[in-house]
Amino acid sequence: MRPVLSAPLFLFALLAVHSPAQWTALSSGQQQIRSMTSQGGALFAVTFPTGMKKSTNGGSTWTAANTGLPQNGGNYFVESVGRKGSSLFAGTQSGIYRSDNGGASWSSVNGSLTATNQVYANKFFAFGNDLFAVFTGQVSQGGGIWKTDNLGSTWNVGHSGMGANTIVYHLTQIGSLLYAGTNTGIYTSANNGLNWTAMPSVNYAVFGVAAAGNNLVILSTFGARYSTNNGATWNNATGTPNSLADGEIIGYDGKVFVIAPDQTGIYRSIDNGVTYAAYNGGVSVIDLVSLEEFFADGNLLYVGSFMDIYTTAGSTVSVADEAPAPTAYLYPTVFEESFTAVMPEGQGAVTLVLYDTQGREALRAEGLGAGEHRIERGGLKAGTYRCVVVGPDGVRKGRVGTVIAR
Repeated sequence: MRPVLSAPLFLFALLAVHSPAQWTALSSGQQQIRSMTSQGGALFAVTFPTGMKKSTNGGSTWTAANTGLPQNGGNYFVESVGRKGSSLFAGTQSGIYRSDNGGASWSSVNGSLTATNQVYANKFFAFGNDLFAVFTGQVSQGGGIWKTDNLGSTWNVGHSGMGANTIVYHLTQIGSLLYAGTNTGIYTSANNGLNWTAMPSVNYAVFGVAAAGNNLVILSTFGARYSTNNGATWNNATGTPNSLADGEIIGYDGKVFVIAPDQTGIYRSIDNGVTYAAYNGGVSVIDLVSLEEFFADGNLLYVGSFMDIYTTAGSTVSVADEAPAPTAYLYPTVFEESFTAVMPEGQGAVTLVLYDTQGREALRAEGLGAGEHRIERGGLKAGTYRCVVVGPDGVRKGRVGTVIAR
C-alpha cells in the first residue's frame, strides 16, 4: 500500500469526506506513516523516508528516534516497527534493529537475514515467547517468516511447510492456532510457527485473517469473506470491493475493520464480518487511497496514511475511562481457553478485572506481579471485555485494553 500520488489527486489534498466524524486526525505533522506500535506509554511511528518518530503525549507532538539506525543520503529507510516486552524492533532496508531504551538508540540484530530494498522485515508479531518478523518477498528470496526467542540474538526459520513461492502478508493468533495470510492461501500452525499446514479450502491470496464472534473472517483477492465452520467453507461478505490486490484486516472492539487500498478506504462490520459499510468519516480524500496498517492500543484503533494518523475509539460502554496502565499489555486479544497478561515492574501485586459491555464485572485475577501471567477463561461467556488494572491500594485503576472471548 505505497501509492504514487498523481498531480490531479493533490488538488483534493485539503478536502475531507463529508460524513459523520468516525475517525479523528491527530494533526501529527507526520507523513507516509507505514507502521506503528507503543511501548512504555509512548507511541512510535515509522515515517518514510524520515525514519522513526516517538510521541509521549498521545500523538500531539513527535520527535525523531533514529540514533543508530542506518542512513542513506540523509534518509532513514525504515519500513516497520514492533515490540516484544520492553524491546522495540525496527525493520529497515538494511536489516532489523533493536532498541532496549525506548527508542533512544538502536543496534543491529539482523544476523544473516536478507536485507535489501525489496526483501525486508515488513511486520512484527509477538506470540508466546517468540517474536515473528514477516518479510516481503518470496520464501525463495529470503522472505517469509523468521522468529526469535531471544530478542533477535538468533533467528530461526518460521515458515516450514510453506512453498518456495509463498509471500506472507500477515499473522494472527486465534485461540491456540496461528494463521498466516499468504499469496497462495491460508496456513495454520498449532506449534507457534514451527510448522505450517495449508488450509485446503483456500487457494487464493489472503491478506489477513481475523476472528469475529464465532466466525473466521478474511480479506482476500475476492474481497471480504467469512466462515461459520472454522474455515471448512467460505461465504462472500457484502459491502466491500470484490477484487483486491492488497489490504488489511483487524478484529477490534467486537467489530471487523478492513482497508481496501486504492479503492474507497475503510470498511467496518458490526455483524461478525457478514456485511460491511464504508467507515471513512473524518479521513481526507487523499488519505483514503494511501492508508497503511491498523494498530490497536487500549481503547484506540490507529491507522497511518500519507498525510496523517487517524484514530477511532472503542465503543464499549458503562466502564470508567481510566488512563492507560503503563506498559501493561495483553495477548492474544482474541482467545478461546486463555490469554496472557504482562505486567510491568514497580507496581506491586495488582488485580486484573474484566468488565462486559454492560459494565458488569465478569472476571477477576488477583496478585499479579511483574511479568507474564496466564489468565484462564473459566466460565467466561463469549463476548468482548474491557480490561482494567486495580492497584495494590484497591483504588488506583489503569485501562489495559480489550479482549474477545470466542
